[in-house]
Amino acid sequence: MSRKWLWFMMGLLAVMAVSMAPVAAQSGIVWNSEFFNNNTLFGKSIAQRQDNAIAFDWGNGSPQSGINADNFSARFGTDPFFSAGTYRFWALADDQVKVWVDYNRVPLIDTFTNPSVATIVSADIQMAQGVHHIQVDYAEQAGNAYVFVTWANLANNPSGPNFPPLNNSNPVPVSGPWTAQYFANPSLFGSPTLIQSEPNPTHDWGYGSPTASIPSDNFSARWTSVQTMAGGTYQMTVKADDGVRVAVDNIYYLNEWHSAVAQTYNVTVPLNPGQHTFLIEYYEATGVAFMNFNFALLGAGGGVATAVPTAPPVPPVITGAYVTVTGAYKLNVRATPDPINGAILTKINRLETYNIVGRNSNTTWWQINVNGIIGWVNARFVTAFNASGVPISNGGVVVLTPTPVVSLNCSTAPAPRLVAGRYGRVTPGLPNNIRTQPDSNAALIGQIPPGSIFAVLSNPTCASGLYWYQVNYNGVVGWTPEGGSGQYWVEPL
Repeated sequence: MSRKWLWFMMGLLAVMAVSMAPVAAQSGIVWNSEFFNNNTLFGKSIAQRQDNAIAFDWGNGSPQSGINADNFSARFGTDPFFSAGTYRFWALADDQVKVWVDYNRVPLIDTFTNPSVATIVSADIQMAQGVHHIQVDYAEQAGNAYVFVTWANLANNPSGPNFPPLNNSNPVPVSGPWTAQYFANPSLFGSPTLIQSEPNPTHDWGYGSPTASIPSDNFSARWTSVQTMAGGTYQMTVKADDGVRVAVDNIYYLNEWHSAVAQTYNVTVPLNPGQHTFLIEYYEATGVAFMNFNFALLGAGGGVATAVPTAPPVPPVITGAYVTVTGAYKLNVRATPDPINGAILTKINRLETYNIVGRNSNTTWWQINVNGIIGWVNARFVTAFNASGVPISNGGVVVLTPTPVVSLNCSTAPAPRLVAGRYGRVTPGLPNNIRTQPDSNAALIGQIPPGSIFAVLSNPTCASGLYWYQVNYNGVVGWTPEGGSGQYWVEPL
């Protein structure tokens, strides 16, 4: 063998040794990256490039010019050399990620099928020595966008992935305390099976349930909390499977009460500085169950945006009643309770649910709130729930029948503060009793725990030396006292 040929062979072996060096993680790897302007990896990619790692935090932006900030997808591929061993792969994404090893039909990690937004997921796999193909698919729906993927040989006793802190856009803490109520049915009907305090309303139950007494399918939940917020305009991002609706200060900014598969919703919410009441309602139909709630303050550089008043000119009355469309696939919502002359304001779909704010005199029509649109639906095509206390409505304004204050001695009771059609909350300490009549001796039918929120259905009535209000708490309609001996047991919201 000539000396020149010997040197050539030695150089070739050196190059092969470098290229075949076993990898324990993503260092030194080149990924071939493709990006699509849809969230399904459909069609021809609009951008191609090479990246050294899958460690991207795009926030509310996009991967590069020409790619959508929302509703985009990406595919990453590489072919590194692995030494033999058991490897653990980790992934973290908002919204969805899949990880394949060696073109297997079933991905090693799959949050498309099993949503785990903003949660680190992992899986182990036995790898033979040699070159293996790794493919990562990613999809972004809306809001924050990020994806991280790495791996390690378990023989090296890895402590976990070293993902960097996320750069979410001005996230606002909406943590604790939240009062959580869980129902063993999908319609928030009756008394909750479980009531507990939680630090935040975000949950990912997968194919499970909140607790053993709640079924894994066909359950519902309600979270309430009062949060102190800076003034400004906020972006509310909610990801849910299945239905969800969110109210802030009695105004429903989101009402997606229907079956859905890993849907993401974005809504802007203007708030004045101070305390605000949050209400989140959720239901699970079948399959995977999760609800992710995020609240972010919009404004340059993370600063506070200009405050905008939140109250509409005529806020809808909260009655605690609601309807579900059961007798039509598409139902007209009209400006007046008239099937011929009533102008059509919008249309709602079968099995959708909306709050009732009033009724006509013979209860043949219900007045409802459809995402801020107040209109009428024919009662023949809907099923009403908790509707016994719904007031008669005159046009667009609900007319509450005043409950007279009975001329009895309530001199030791604190002055009335609650307002019919609004919300109240039990003050810290003891629960407030709910009775069948405004009377301390009337039958007890329920209790409202401290910190819990209820709907006020009537004006005050003086009886048994106390001021009483007809209320609706989780479908239980009855009478509860405001306070006694100079102390308030409930407070207005």
